[in-house]
Amino acid sequence: MRRAAVIGALALLLGGCGGSDRPPPKQTDKEVIGGWIAALNAGDYVAAASYFAKDAVVEQSEEFRLRTREAAEEFNRSLPCTANLTDVKDEGKTTLAAFRLRAGPGGPCHGRARVRFTIRHGKFTEWRQLPEPEPGPVA
Repeated sequence: MRRAAVIGALALLLGGCGGSDRPPPKQTDKEVIGGWIAALNAGDYVAAASYFAKDAVVEQSEEFRLRTREAAEEFNRSLPCTANLTDVKDEGKTTLAAFRLRAGPGGPCHGRARVRFTIRHGKFTEWRQLPEPEPGPVA
């Protein structure tokens, strides 16, 4: 009987550990983008998809909506490159991120990409890839 009381007391004590009325700390946009690119680079398309809100807008050459988690997973799986996050600029309502592209599931990749994110509650509501400027003439 005493053993059951000790186990019960431990369960009550441990049940309270780590609990808090405070909400979890809000991630910065840089942390959210970094988490997404880390999941994408690891080939964890389910985790990468979890960064997209339902009905997120995605724009590369065309704009479309990711209406389901499965659509977000397929979008992430379709990206041919892996990338390193090289810069993040807070623009107020949006965040502009720059990436250095590396070889990925689509084969060799090189160059840079910029994406403008709108992030709400740790999820991408908009993911818009910007066109890269054309190189100028060589002098």
